[in-house]
Amino acid sequence: MELSIQERLKDLRVEHWLMPEQLEEQVNLSKTALSSYEAKDFKDISHYAIIKPAKFYGVTADYLPELSEEEKK
Repeated sequence: MELSIQERLKDLRVEHWLMPEQLEEQVNLSKTALSSYEAKDFKDISHYAIIKPAKFYGVTADYLPELSEEEKK
């Protein structure tokens, strides 16, 4: 089963034991935005909002929007 971008973002945050407030400090995106990106019904995520967490987590930007199953750079 493939994970959605919302599920991948949440899974990565949980795997790193981070609360949205902590991630906010690390990636310079508001916790409100970060939480909305993890919501199942949210669909409009900017390139910037994909690249920042991808760099922080050390995954490819293609991994988050399901363009690749390859997680690591």
